[in-house]
Amino acid sequence: MKAIIFPGQGAQYTGMGKSLYDNFPAAQDIFNRIDKAVGVSISHKCFTASEEELKDTSLQQLVIFAVSMAAFEVFKTRNIKFDYLCGLSLGEYGCLYAAQALSLEDTAILLKERAAAMSEAARLNPATMMAVIGLERKLLEAKGRELGFYLSNINSNQQIVISLKKDIREEVQTALESLGAKVIELQVSGGFHSPFMQPAKDRLVRMLNTLQLNDAKIPIVSNVTAKSHTKAAEIKENLATQLVAPVLWCDCINFIAAQGVNTFYEVGPGKVLKGLIRKINPSLTVINIEKKEDIDALSQKEESHAV
Repeated sequence: MKAIIFPGQGAQYTGMGKSLYDNFPAAQDIFNRIDKAVGVSISHKCFTASEEELKDTSLQQLVIFAVSMAAFEVFKTRNIKFDYLCGLSLGEYGCLYAAQALSLEDTAILLKERAAAMSEAARLNPATMMAVIGLERKLLEAKGRELGFYLSNINSNQQIVISLKKDIREEVQTALESLGAKVIELQVSGGFHSPFMQPAKDRLVRMLNTLQLNDAKIPIVSNVTAKSHTKAAEIKENLATQLVAPVLWCDCINFIAAQGVNTFYEVGPGKVLKGLIRKINPSLTVINIEKKEDIDALSQKEESHAV
């Protein structure tokens, strides 16, 4: 069994997607449709924007989504059967299109609104995020209640991201380092996947209520529940809750593996998810799909499993 996973923020780099655009008409079509839907040349930004420019949340989410969807559209032409879909944070939006729950254009518009809502919430509730390496989840949860921070991303058993108010970061860092943790403040504009994002959730709910989501044709494993969902109402609720609840990435991968999946296709820019999965379960295979050579390398044996 196989699953497709889509990356989240942090996977971007200058020039991403150019190999797909130059070599596959299907990828060109995806870029052009997204450009038209959001009224910005996202494709141009993917190919030419500087690393600094790509750090902007409102742009970063759309460029990663565009490259991921272009890669997915080309991947589809290889007719490889997949059984589950999952994405890290914004990557979950790629699942909507891949599962035929929402059109490409509506997904892009929804993601543009999500990025704007998150940026606005970050301005309203000044916060930051820190990666904590080397402490178990239960201990961090207890320290969070004591010190006033939230667990935002459970990336692996030993790598957890927290959200906290900026004015307590030194106190929190000192306390966690005294327990033996390595603590790294992330270059982000807000405390995502935490109660700091409540204004963004409220705004996203209003947007979601204007769109017609369909039931997913392929089960989507939610960041919020770490379980699979196909019902449109559940998917919509999970997307909204995801903004204020932790991303249970480690649990998602363990759930998918427990269903019998042993091969994951990381479709989109970078190899962040491959690195995380190595830490979660080294026995799982992760194949990256982001450039022409990745498509060309798909073996005849894999293609023979076509439906």
